[in-house]
Amino acid sequence: MNAGVKQTIELQMNSLKNLPVLPEASLRILAAINTPEIPIDKLADALSLSSGLVARLLGLANSAYFARGRNVSDIRTAIFQVLGLDLVKALALAIIFNVLFDTRKCQGFDAEYFWIRSLTTAVSAQKLAAEIPQLREFTPSTIYSGGLLLNIGILVLGYLQPDELHGIFVDSKKNRLSVAQEISQQLGQSHYQIGYFLLHKWHLPMLYQVLLQNYENKDFEGAEQSLLALLRICERLSATVITGQPINPLEFEAECRKIELPLERVLELAEQLAENQPAMQKLATIMGN
Repeated sequence: MNAGVKQTIELQMNSLKNLPVLPEASLRILAAINTPEIPIDKLADALSLSSGLVARLLGLANSAYFARGRNVSDIRTAIFQVLGLDLVKALALAIIFNVLFDTRKCQGFDAEYFWIRSLTTAVSAQKLAAEIPQLREFTPSTIYSGGLLLNIGILVLGYLQPDELHGIFVDSKKNRLSVAQEISQQLGQSHYQIGYFLLHKWHLPMLYQVLLQNYENKDFEGAEQSLLALLRICERLSATVITGQPINPLEFEAECRKIELPLERVLELAEQLAENQPAMQKLATIMGN
C-alpha cells in the first residue's frame, strides 16, 4: 500500500467518526417508521415533526406518478388514500437520509441517478419477494427499505468527502470499473461497510445493519441470507434496466436458483421496469431535489 492510498484510507476513517448525530425529530420519526402496524394517525403525527419531510411526501403524493388528478393537501390523506402506509415508511426513510447528507459539494454526484437506482432496486425486491416462500417473515416495507439503504454509504462519502468521491467517479470511468469497485480499491473497504457504520452509529434496526455488513459475504448463513441474495439480484437488475442494456439471464441464474426464484419472473419484471422508467425518473427527481 503506497503512502497516498494509506493517507486516503486514514482520512476516510477519521471522517466517519464525524458522522452527524441524528436529530431528535428524526429519531422519533425513525422509531415510528420502524414500529410494526403503527396506526396511520400516530405515523402522521411523527412525520409532522419535520415540515421538510411532510412537504417532500406531499410533493410525491401530488406527483403524476401517484396523484392521478387528485389534489392532496395533508399528510394523513397522502398516507391513507395515495401512498399507503408501507410506501410512506420507506420513502420517509430515504428522504431523511437525503436531507441529512447534502451531496451538492460533490461535483460528480448525480442525485437523480442515485435515487432511481435505489428506487428500482427497492421496487424490484418488494415485487420479487412475493415469489419467495423464505421471505414471508419480512414485511414488504422492510424489504423495500432494505433496497433503498443498500447504497447509503455513497451518500455518506458524497457528504463527508465530496472531492475524494468526485475523483472516484472520474477514475471509475477511466479504469472501466464500477463506482463500487473503485471505492473498494481506493479506500480499502466498500461503500456497504461505510453504510453499515452509519446505521450502527444511529442504532437503526439490526436487520438493515446485517444486510449492509454482509452484503458482499456470499458465505453468510444467517436468517437474512435469502434476502441478501434477492437484493444482489435486484441491484444488478436495476443497473441493467436503467442503462438500457439487454438482460443476460446467465448473470441471474445462480442467485435465482439459490432462493428458488423463477428466472422467468426476473425477466418479466425487467420488461415492466423498462416500461415504467419515465415515471420512476420523475419520482427520483422529486426525491433527489
